Amino acid sequence: MKTKPGALNLFRHLTSVPTAPFRETAVSRKALEWIKEQLGARAKVKKVRGGYIVSYKGAGKAPALCLAAHLDHPAFDLVTVTAAGATARLRGGLPPHLLAGEKVEAFPAVPEGNVPAARGVLGPRPAKDGAPWTIKWTEPPKGAVDFAVLALPACEVKGGWLSSRSVDDLLGCAMSLEAMRRLIRARAKANLTVLLNRAEEVGFVGALDMIRSGVLSEYDTYLSIESSRELPGSRPGKGPTIRLGDKATAFDGNATSLLDEAAVNLAKRGRKVQRLRLTGGTCEATAYLAFGYEAGGVAVPLVNYHNGWGAKAVAPERVRVSDVEGGTALLFEAARLFNAKILRGALRARLEKRHDGEKRSL
Repeated sequence: MKTKPGALNLFRHLTSVPTAPFRETAVSRKALEWIKEQLGARAKVKKVRGGYIVSYKGAGKAPALCLAAHLDHPAFDLVTVTAAGATARLRGGLPPHLLAGEKVEAFPAVPEGNVPAARGVLGPRPAKDGAPWTIKWTEPPKGAVDFAVLALPACEVKGGWLSSRSVDDLLGCAMSLEAMRRLIRARAKANLTVLLNRAEEVGFVGALDMIRSGVLSEYDTYLSIESSRELPGSRPGKGPTIRLGDKATAFDGNATSLLDEAAVNLAKRGRKVQRLRLTGGTCEATAYLAFGYEAGGVAVPLVNYHNGWGAKAVAPERVRVSDVEGGTALLFEAARLFNAKILRGALRARLEKRHDGEKRSL
């Protein structure tokens, strides 16, 4: 089936298979299908240890704006499997106090679609955090099963809301790639990179793999693109949020200034943008900052973070459709402005050139 442009269409395509930490192969294939059809030869794709690097170079050797998003969502690794049930280890921050008795769906390591190979019910919360959960099958496995997800809708759009078991962070992937598609279509003289990271939910594994392997440039600027738990000052329906920081770190002022300028331009076209330090969690921008990269963030305000934090029961994550479009527009505008801004990479190159000239004059 041919994929279509648009962040919502791409999100629907990505959620046509389930995902989990270290189980991103199937969703990666969906992303690569879309990239091939919608971006073509103008975008270069490189597979690295931490995930995929997708690059558009419309400004030659100049620094790039990098949009970092992750392909996983909290889920369960199956540890032991029998005809009656399984034991499972929770990977990522689902709300454990809400999980007992909830329905789950189990899949092989690389699922072809959203039809599960088994269905079951979670047992009581383990006495010790990190200990395995039990699953009792209501429909025993048909073939091999490797991981399980909560039995929630993959993708629904209704009444201006987008609901899904995994908005965080497949929506960030979709928005980032759609911003690149628009930049390519505009033939913009700008460099944009999208980092599709794996296993963010268990400690920024993909981002740290990329950082520590040396495949990322210190001349580039990095933005973490997430859906983040709603807070006063970052509410659904009032636009995407320029993220001034997260629970752990205040973000780079230069990156924030770029986003502020993009927001001013969007405001002239009637688009709303919010601005807040989001302390409901920690995102990949903190990892980039910790290793000396210039980093900031953009978030879409999220209801039912990780399928239930802030709620009374397990539920799909939800965002406003208008915020998805506003966030995509903000990323496109920031990428369009980036090449004309003197951020760290451009300033570093200028200083190095001047220094090299002075050395030759000695």
